[in-house]
Amino acid sequence: MSKLLENIELKYGNTVQRIRVPSRNIVCIANPREAPVIADEEAGIAEAIDHPTGLSSIREFVSPNQKTAIIVDDATRPTPTCKMLPLLLKRLNGIGVRNGNIALVMATGAHGKPSEEFVKSKIGEEVMNSLNVQVHDCLNKSDLVMLGFSSSGTPIWINRWVAEADVKIGVGGIKPHAWAGFSGGAKIVLPGVSSWEAIGRNHMLAVSSDARFGQIDGNPVREDMEEVAGTVGLNMIVNTVLDDEGRMIDVVAGDFIDAHRKGVEVDRRLFEYKIKDEVDILIAAFGPRDETLWGVLVEKFVGVKEILKDGGTLILVAACPNGLYQCGGGHLDYTGKVADYSEVIDLLKSGEGPEEVLSKAIRGKMPYLEVGAKAYLTARLAKTKNVTVVSRSLKKEEVGWLGKTSNTAQEALEDALETHGKDATMAVLPDFRHSNAFIRRV
Repeated sequence: MSKLLENIELKYGNTVQRIRVPSRNIVCIANPREAPVIADEEAGIAEAIDHPTGLSSIREFVSPNQKTAIIVDDATRPTPTCKMLPLLLKRLNGIGVRNGNIALVMATGAHGKPSEEFVKSKIGEEVMNSLNVQVHDCLNKSDLVMLGFSSSGTPIWINRWVAEADVKIGVGGIKPHAWAGFSGGAKIVLPGVSSWEAIGRNHMLAVSSDARFGQIDGNPVREDMEEVAGTVGLNMIVNTVLDDEGRMIDVVAGDFIDAHRKGVEVDRRLFEYKIKDEVDILIAAFGPRDETLWGVLVEKFVGVKEILKDGGTLILVAACPNGLYQCGGGHLDYTGKVADYSEVIDLLKSGEGPEEVLSKAIRGKMPYLEVGAKAYLTARLAKTKNVTVVSRSLKKEEVGWLGKTSNTAQEALEDALETHGKDATMAVLPDFRHSNAFIRRV
């Protein structure tokens, strides 16, 4: 009898499901690794700013009385911005840059406008009261400046407070990202302070097989972002690396590419698992943030490419108590309202092929360009893989367009092993919605 690896816990709603798996079938179980945290966060941030990677010092590009834009990320990111800004401002003031010449721009991308109270809590009351604080609006053309186009055809159409600044500094964080490989770095400019149209155009590049978790080289989404940031003139970044519990592991600062790559290497040691060959079975669990199937499919799973064989079995462990889709959150449509993707869901349920879905996206038949990329990838998933959704809430007729349902992960696994044989290879993402751990084929 083959040895069993017992009780792999898969996050399902607010509980777990357990599976027993033959050890010889397991190629990879992606759990986050532990790393020492920075004991003195203020000292760690100061050290990074004072010894920037790829730059001699902040004085290399900052002179007194220059107009400066500090770009910070928004509510969707856990960056401890209020701890970072006072130290950065102290350096700028020390060089002779007055607060009156500093604009702080919150990089909302295509997200909704945060409340004033949130902005204050994110950047700190003292900074809020001492700087010109602007919240980016990707739809407000009067506050956007067109600087040309990237080589991918993305309009370099950005916030005017950033465009008109002499010095541009981005403050954010680095973590694995489904399309850009990793967040952070140039991403603070595109999508951060870019126009709705530019963001959508960049995100359509996510249909590439190279736009995936952990992929930097050859990733068209990341390359486009960095080309745009270079054209805009992003001088410096200050980025944190956090673990899954939000604790600070590292801080990097400096050139927006060199410093970013330094932080990426720290992230890789924490979260990346490499495999050589595509597997027959991939299991991904999403609790407790597994409210809807659409959210499960598109928030992170669209970045899981080049891992599962065509014809392989994907087992999605997701409670989905709110069903297939529920409008709320997400990106803005062109009217400024949160985009409703109900018609996109209906299109997928109709069994429309991935090529036609992509065609509709390119022709502007979607409420937002990015959802066109997500819909295409979802339709392609349905066409090329065998999908089983482990959920006691979804009815089989609701997911017939995608695959089938199962009540338990163990039942789904046994069915997959019967399909692929006793030598089937398997990879597991036990806590994919909460954890930043990911698998990359190299």
